[in-house]
Amino acid sequence: MRYRRRPSSRKSHGALWSIIYIDLMTQIMAFFVIVWSVERGTKLTQTAALGTGIGMGDQTVRMVDLPGDVLFASGQTALAPDGVAIVDKLFGDADSGVLSFDQGGLAKRKLVIHGHTDDVGLKDANLQLGYQRAYAVYQEIRRHSKEVPDHVVLCTHADNTPARALPPPPVERSVADDIRAKNRRITIEDLVVAAKPAEPVASEPKP
Repeated sequence: MRYRRRPSSRKSHGALWSIIYIDLMTQIMAFFVIVWSVERGTKLTQTAALGTGIGMGDQTVRMVDLPGDVLFASGQTALAPDGVAIVDKLFGDADSGVLSFDQGGLAKRKLVIHGHTDDVGLKDANLQLGYQRAYAVYQEIRRHSKEVPDHVVLCTHADNTPARALPPPPVERSVADDIRAKNRRITIEDLVVAAKPAEPVASEPKP
């Protein structure tokens, strides 16, 4: 009797990461094409239908999710080499306008970096982990522009805003692991904050 060789787990694992990487590159392309194809100036006021900024108000032009398990090694807060390459791919082109924050006084543009964790472990520890990972991404982005520190907001989420919620038990372990992997992510939000209109200067009463 012939026995079929089972595919090695290494090959299956490699194929899975290939799919994740391709999906990530697709999101990055969308981030470039859609987010910063919006022209600066008055057209910024036409993006209200795209969403509302988290905790900041006004208009979210676009958000992109980057898988935490690709950016960071398990349990680590320093960007992995693949994570550095991904961030540099997004923000390293000086001619792309990605880190151009001048809105001509009509609005203020900010990058909001959200560090998300899964629901495993203590909430306080996860809040710290989410912040440290968001800060690591910020440090890498700021290498490409001196303007970044004045236009960035860091947020941390200890599974408070999961990409996908766990269904009620019982849940198969493989399903739960997949959901938790999706929840471990960095979200970069391109936020436009409308400038406040200038207050009229009170005229002095005539004698």
